[in-house]
Amino acid sequence: MQLLAAPNTQLALFQEALEKLLGHPLTYVNHVLFPGCIYLTSLQHNDEMEDENFYLIYDLKKNRNGILQCKIHFLQIPLCCRSQKLGSKVYQLLEQLLREQGCQCITLEARVNSLNPKDNSVGFWGKQGFMPGVHYAFDDENFPMIKRLA
Repeated sequence: MQLLAAPNTQLALFQEALEKLLGHPLTYVNHVLFPGCIYLTSLQHNDEMEDENFYLIYDLKKNRNGILQCKIHFLQIPLCCRSQKLGSKVYQLLEQLLREQGCQCITLEARVNSLNPKDNSVGFWGKQGFMPGVHYAFDDENFPMIKRLA
């Protein structure tokens, strides 16, 4: 993992806003598992308590119809911040940034854990305006969701 400066002014301002919201420093990284993605994480990583780290991993590409689309690969709010509605605030900042960049659609795979209903992210994403995607296997842990911004 290689630490990077913000790739552009918009992302630097986004990073600054998130740092104020979360109360700790963040950094962009170049990660071998997510080539070409925007990867923003906690600067001081807590390796013992992975849930205390911030992660936002997404990419922005044109789909086969030429529409600029974002795919959120991963969003994790530090455990200590989750009861403060910071997940919604972080997402709202991200959506604002994506709109400014001309993004018209956001996709993601929400987590479904049938063994532990409290470990599902479908409800959170539904509150952000996401709708179920077209394909879902009931034995799958990933639930495709989509939100149109246009």
